[in-house]
Amino acid sequence: MVSRNDLAIDWAPRSASTIREFAEVLAVVATVTIAGWFAPVSYRALGHIYLLAVIALGLRVGRWPVISAAIISAVAWNYVIVPPRLSFSVLDFEDAMMLGTYFVVALITGQLTTRIRAEERYERGRERRSRALFHLTRALASAQSLDEALVAALRQADEIFNARTAVLLLHENGILVRHPASTYQMSQAENAAANWSWSHAQESGRFTPGSSALASWHVPMLRADVPLGVFVIRLSDEVVEIAPAQRELVEAFAAQIALLIEREHLRAASEREKLLVESDRLHRTLLDSVSHELKTPLAVLRSAAESLSTEDGNRRARLAGEIRTATRRLDHLVANLLNQTRLESGAVKPQLDWCDARDLINAARRTVGSSLAGRPFEIAIPHDMPLFQADAPLMEQVISNLLLNVALHTPDARPVFVTGGVDAPRKRVFIAIADRGPGIPPELRNHLFQKFRRGSSAHTGGLGLGLSIVRGFMLAQGGEVVGDDHPGGGARFTVYLPYKEHGGVPRG
Repeated sequence: MVSRNDLAIDWAPRSASTIREFAEVLAVVATVTIAGWFAPVSYRALGHIYLLAVIALGLRVGRWPVISAAIISAVAWNYVIVPPRLSFSVLDFEDAMMLGTYFVVALITGQLTTRIRAEERYERGRERRSRALFHLTRALASAQSLDEALVAALRQADEIFNARTAVLLLHENGILVRHPASTYQMSQAENAAANWSWSHAQESGRFTPGSSALASWHVPMLRADVPLGVFVIRLSDEVVEIAPAQRELVEAFAAQIALLIEREHLRAASEREKLLVESDRLHRTLLDSVSHELKTPLAVLRSAAESLSTEDGNRRARLAGEIRTATRRLDHLVANLLNQTRLESGAVKPQLDWCDARDLINAARRTVGSSLAGRPFEIAIPHDMPLFQADAPLMEQVISNLLLNVALHTPDARPVFVTGGVDAPRKRVFIAIADRGPGIPPELRNHLFQKFRRGSSAHTGGLGLGLSIVRGFMLAQGGEVVGDDHPGGGARFTVYLPYKEHGGVPRG
């Protein structure tokens, strides 16, 4: 588990002030000198202790304090420790060589120690920045939407930079809008500077020339030099400058968020492309289906109209019957198209009233007319089946569409079964329409109620909208429709509606 302290960026200089470092050098050299005054050791041995002190100071202070430590320690060793004490005595050759060697070694060792410490500090900072970017990338990758990703990104930025942040995105009306997950509320001047950053694809605000008076820093989020928004960061007033590595980290954050926005734009464009392709496919399917379905009844009407004036009485009666059949077919086609349009536009508003199942079935059977001629028609409705609330015109169309579905998908002379009843445990009524046809094809079981879906064994006629309309009308009334296999062979479609008793409603 990585804590916030492990990821947070320290904007202040990590080294202490120069005055404090020089004071620490003087204190260490003075301590060694005082200890050497009273220690019963030779002055040459104390030279090694001075060297050790300079190396230790190199781990704590900067370059110039280390150089001063080497100089001061050499002077203190000669003046205080080397006999005669408290005087700059003339050293013999060996002592002079030792003092010179000590001074050079102290300088080199101190510089190397300081360099190693600086590199270690740089590597630690780079590791911290890399870890911060890794956690940001992981948070963005796990997000399911753009809003969720921006929330995660801004939360990470607030914690890592120890600041308040904001993201400005381009709205549909062409202006930059602050994302709701932002934690920094910008002023009017800052908004103007952010708009300038977006339009010019350049940084503005704090830490930039010409607009350093602003409290926030605005970094454009670019992809291929195209601005996708602006990342705004408000650091503490104590931060007066930032290092190049810290600036790169902020810009990397902005680039990661820009990559996320670009990915979302590409995904949205792909979804729109898919919708356009699907819409175009549906339009072609509808046009082809309507064109095909219109040809047959129109051909019948044209032929009958041409022959009507030249035929005798019996022939004229048969032609009139053909005209009525073709007209009903056209009427059913247009009604299905209109009903599908009503469902997709949300214009279906059911008017619920108390209905009787037998009345609905008889009305639907009359609507179907001769389509079921020659088929045995069995109705099994309990005598005590209660009234239930439904929209009578919608239910008539539901039942008539299911009856026509039987006529289109089963051979002639096959029986039709209509049953009904009350499912008391689930508080609903049902009407089931079954047949003895080939049943539901396996490839259509998961797509029964989709538009333009027709079985391979269906007779010519229909657009594949009937079951889609049935489902839409049932959902509008708070019910549902289920298609399954009829025991003994064939298909069965059952429509369900909520049922509740009402004491004031007379029993059928």
